Amino acid sequence: MSVSIPLSVRVPQDDFEWLTSLDIKGANTPSDKLRAVIQLHRREHDGSQSYELALSWLRDVVQPFAREVAAYEHRSSKRSEVVAAMLEWVPQLMALLASEHIHTDASPARARQVEDMLLQRSVSLLSTLLRLGITPASSTYDDNAIARQLPRLGELIDAVRAAQPQS
Repeated sequence: MSVSIPLSVRVPQDDFEWLTSLDIKGANTPSDKLRAVIQLHRREHDGSQSYELALSWLRDVVQPFAREVAAYEHRSSKRSEVVAAMLEWVPQLMALLASEHIHTDASPARARQVEDMLLQRSVSLLSTLLRLGITPASSTYDDNAIARQLPRLGELIDAVRAAQPQS
């Protein structure tokens, strides 16, 4: 168990008002809230050292949105696979960006490794979204959401194919 050390700080009035207005579960006093802010920032900092910690932290960051989505989907009896995919894949991409490092003296192999990890996850997200276009009625809030985007993606895919050297 760690020892608590008293800390006295002076903060500007607007920072104090902001701190006291924060709604942090289990933190009622300014001291409780300051400890919670320190813990949150420490989690963010530690996440830059580890993919797993970064992913956990980022999932917590999007959790309020995920709860709102779940409540909306329950009330409306509608589900969006687009939103579900984003909630799954975007924190993974962000966790990679937050935790991986390419230092100035990194080897080209290291840079390629990070690039490949990001590309793999990005392609997985894109594949997930494209698969939604296969079925006539996609699981989205707007039945035509995917269909409206497919022509533009198709044109882009065709342009990429045309730009590739013939083998």
